[in-house]
Amino acid sequence: MTEATRPKPILLGQKSRLALKVLAWVGLGLIVVLSLFYVRLLFGPISLNFLSDRAKSMVAGIVEDDFSIDWSDFGLSLTGPVSVGFHLAGVTLTERSSDAVIRMEALEIAVSPIGAAMGRPDARVIMIRPQIQMLQNLLGPRISRFEFIEEEGTGETVVRVMEGEATAPSVRIGDEGISLGATRGADEIGLRSDNDWLKLNLEALDEALAGLADQAMDGQILRFEIRDGTVGVLDTVYGLYKSLDEVDLEVRSGRQDGRVSALFSARIADETMDGSVVRQVDEGQTRIDGEVHNIDFSTIVPFLDDATGLAALRGTGGLTLGVMFDGESGVVQSGRFAIDLNGTRLRLDKDMFPISAEPINVNWTPERALFSLEETAISVGSSRALLGGDIVMGFDEQFGPTLGMSIRARDVWLHPDDLGVPKEPFDEFSFEGWSAPLYGAVGIDRLVGAKDGTSIVVQGRIDMVREGVGLDVVMSGRGASADDVKRLWPYLFAPEGRDWFTEFVRDGHIQTADMRFNFPVGSMENNGEGGPVHEGAMSIDLVGRDVELNAFDGMPEFEVEGETRLTMRDNQLTVAMERARLPGHGDISVANAAYINQNTAAEAQIFEVSGDVQGSAAAMMAMATSDEVTILQGVEMGVDVQQLGRTVDGQVDATVIATINLDEAGEMIDADYTLNGSIVDLASSEPIAGYSFSDASIDFTASQDSFRILGSGMVGDMEVDVQAIKTNGGAPDILVGSTFEVAAAAELGIDLSEFMSGRVRVVGKPLTDGRFEVSADLTDTALTISDIGITKARGTAGTLTAVVGIGANEIAISDVDLGFGTVQLAGDITLSPAGELQSADFSTFRISAGDSARVLMTPFDGGYAFTIDGEQLDLKPVLKRFFNLDGDASVGASEDLQDQIFTVDVNLDRALGYYGEAAFNLDLDLQVRGEQLRRVNLTTQFLGNRSASATTNPLASGRVISYATNDLGAMLRFVGVYPRLVGGEGSMVLRYDNAAQADAGAFEVRNFAIVDEDNLDAIIGEHDQSRAALAGVSAMEFEQGRAQFIRYSDRVEVLDAAIYGDMVGGTIRGNVLTDSGRYDLAGTYVPLFGLNNFFQQIPVLGPIFGGREGEGLLGVTFAVRGALDQPELLINPVSILAPGVFRTLFEYRAGDQAAAR
Repeated sequence: MTEATRPKPILLGQKSRLALKVLAWVGLGLIVVLSLFYVRLLFGPISLNFLSDRAKSMVAGIVEDDFSIDWSDFGLSLTGPVSVGFHLAGVTLTERSSDAVIRMEALEIAVSPIGAAMGRPDARVIMIRPQIQMLQNLLGPRISRFEFIEEEGTGETVVRVMEGEATAPSVRIGDEGISLGATRGADEIGLRSDNDWLKLNLEALDEALAGLADQAMDGQILRFEIRDGTVGVLDTVYGLYKSLDEVDLEVRSGRQDGRVSALFSARIADETMDGSVVRQVDEGQTRIDGEVHNIDFSTIVPFLDDATGLAALRGTGGLTLGVMFDGESGVVQSGRFAIDLNGTRLRLDKDMFPISAEPINVNWTPERALFSLEETAISVGSSRALLGGDIVMGFDEQFGPTLGMSIRARDVWLHPDDLGVPKEPFDEFSFEGWSAPLYGAVGIDRLVGAKDGTSIVVQGRIDMVREGVGLDVVMSGRGASADDVKRLWPYLFAPEGRDWFTEFVRDGHIQTADMRFNFPVGSMENNGEGGPVHEGAMSIDLVGRDVELNAFDGMPEFEVEGETRLTMRDNQLTVAMERARLPGHGDISVANAAYINQNTAAEAQIFEVSGDVQGSAAAMMAMATSDEVTILQGVEMGVDVQQLGRTVDGQVDATVIATINLDEAGEMIDADYTLNGSIVDLASSEPIAGYSFSDASIDFTASQDSFRILGSGMVGDMEVDVQAIKTNGGAPDILVGSTFEVAAAAELGIDLSEFMSGRVRVVGKPLTDGRFEVSADLTDTALTISDIGITKARGTAGTLTAVVGIGANEIAISDVDLGFGTVQLAGDITLSPAGELQSADFSTFRISAGDSARVLMTPFDGGYAFTIDGEQLDLKPVLKRFFNLDGDASVGASEDLQDQIFTVDVNLDRALGYYGEAAFNLDLDLQVRGEQLRRVNLTTQFLGNRSASATTNPLASGRVISYATNDLGAMLRFVGVYPRLVGGEGSMVLRYDNAAQADAGAFEVRNFAIVDEDNLDAIIGEHDQSRAALAGVSAMEFEQGRAQFIRYSDRVEVLDAAIYGDMVGGTIRGNVLTDSGRYDLAGTYVPLFGLNNFFQQIPVLGPIFGGREGEGLLGVTFAVRGALDQPELLINPVSILAPGVFRTLFEYRAGDQAAAR
């Protein structure tokens, strides 16, 4: 195209240009105005309250008819960065029927002006800081209005629910079930199973989202938002209140057919939950998919976190869901959930156990109310398993929503925190049961656990309500190990019993296990601590074999053989073992061993251990003193048990019962024990205190503070019995006794045969100060102490007691008391360590009744010195020792004292002799050696101003002892020599010849009489004139008597003796055989002595017609022979016919000295 042909431009006219300018200025002004308007909106809404009435009619059109709406201000505000909408401040939505209220700070509605002009406003509804209160109960969740009020006085918080005209139906939950309060049925008032509620809520959600999708398709509402809202949910069934804060929700509906998406978040219990929901329609079906993170599952299922329940699920997890709906009816067809429990914790009582698991896939079949759990690996605490199963949600007209459960677990590794990793898992657990969450009830129809050789079956019911936990469960098992029992025993039930089992049962196999827990609701404290239980609450019976137990405190470790039975009745725990061995202590075994704890719930534990123990005595004593056995520490046994165990042996059979006290920390405070048993074949392997024993047996009973031991055995050939008693923590009272023949004591080095014969019972008793008390029963003993003239016949009751203390320098024998009949000797004796007498002090020395004397004895000049003083003493037994004229072999000096010197100092107010004679003011200084008188110094008086005295003077060849008395008859009666001589003044001189070892004596006596002498009567009877002259006279008087004699150790030889009287006279000579106790005397009786003796006086013819001196013309010869106590008198009547010297033809002859010997 050329220049010439180009068209010319068309220029605007002046008016057009002006219009454009005006339009530009208007646009610019509008922009300025809009900019200013926008800037103003940035500072807050602009009030258009004058348009409020017209706005209400428009807003009411988009609010459901069940609600009324009101606000305090109406205006415009920014609803987005560049979008403007209506702003309603102080908005209140009120449900007309229930007066439930939703308050919000503002409600903003943004619309598209262009779309609004076209009838498609594409509204965006925003709720700013809404406050929503919801009430959840058996009728489901609903909007409500309530307030919290603190009651005066109690301080308790009370919830007041405010309802309008349409109140919810009355539903009461009681012991007998649900009470509807009317004749209407559960369906009629809206009671449903949890499955139905889930369906209803999901279908309602689908319907709401579908409605929003429809409005979006119609261009009405594209988006719904909640910003910073608060939702308070009050669950009146479980008594829970939960507050969801910072609630944000954004629901978008796109242009796609039926697709709606939502994003939400909320903060609950310091955790932020968030997630998304997407609804979409595909091929005639509707699908809702959702994800929730950090969800508290109890928000959906309240009973999962029941504060009053025994178990609860705490913490947050994740939830993924996919639900299919019928496209036309909107009915739920199926669902699939993935539950992520990671981050949650299982609460059992007060203990928390973390849960770790792969997402649990759950397939939901709504029409069957069936939730099928795919097998999933899950761990709780340290335990783990593969878990799967089915749950059916139902509804019971009486008990409300229910769950039917069939759960299976494989490869179950039970690992409580107080145990190590198990060696192997259980193969399978299967659970069939039900739950009524409304009542906190769980029913165990059958819980079965199994692995190789082991089966466990549980049945029962658990109730967890506000009043407490109830339990009625029966558990039985076969073939489980002790480790299995520890892991299967729920530590919440009978925790003390489980603690004991876990601590002390190391290993073993359970043959049978039967447990019954029966706790009515409220009877079991739900505080995480054990405590006393009511009667009949627990019954546990376990029978096991090959059980291994750890040692109890204070006792040795032992191995169990045979069956072991554990029985628990309420808080009483009993463990009984058939047999047990103590491997560290030789051959000790225990039968019927038992452990009894009367109250396992007590803070300070007291338990009892018992059993029948058998083993050697050496092993027993070694065990008792070992470091393992502490219950005997501090117990005073009275002997060195450890040393004793090394020197004795025997077989012990005993029953042991020990009671052990522990403090709250489990430390042993003290222990009491009781032992009952016996030891047989007890013998010493080496001498103990110089003696060995054998064939001993002991029966004993012992406790912490007391013991009683009775036993007997052989010490050498002597049988010894022992009794040891300790009571109330006092010192042991030990008695060692023996009944033996006196002759047998010589085998033990104690020869008492010189003093005793027969049998004697001796008992020794150790005292606390190291001394020992000795007592002897002398009833069956004959006793002779010739040195003091004491004898006791066998069969006469008698005792000897003393306390013996053995020191380094002396042996002190105190409290000596010898008594029999009238004899009593009481005092103290001191011996040297070699057994030699150092001193003896008998404060009581009584031989006869009425005696009151004291005797002191000390060593002196190779012998002993005696001091005797007092008011009265019977000297007859002592006199018999020196004047043994009866031939009694039991008297005389003892063999041990034959050659010892005795020095005797006597000062007595009254001394009793023979024949009723008593000597007064007796002062005697006597020294003897054996039967030899070495010194006699005597002064004394008799009744009737009669007296006697004796002095001793030394000679070059010996000594001379002189006696003088004015009543020889009293002296002879006193010493027991002759009782029928009356009166008589005279003297006796006794010369001792050291060379001849004999006493030569001579005495003379005057003016005496012989009374009632039968033997003299027999002699006189041979002479008629004498008999006639003395007829009717009982006494024969003499003017003089004389005698010469020699006293040897074995006899008294009468050399010449004669008596002179007017009517009677005579002579006698011969021997008194003291060693054999016999007479051998011969003599002549001279009748009418005064006349007859005249012929003997005639010089030269006297000896022929009168015979020997002291004889006469006529005489009768006689002899005295036989025992000293029963002499025989022999008379020759023919001798009277032979005068003088011829009479010797008819004399009796006494034996010569050799014959006498």
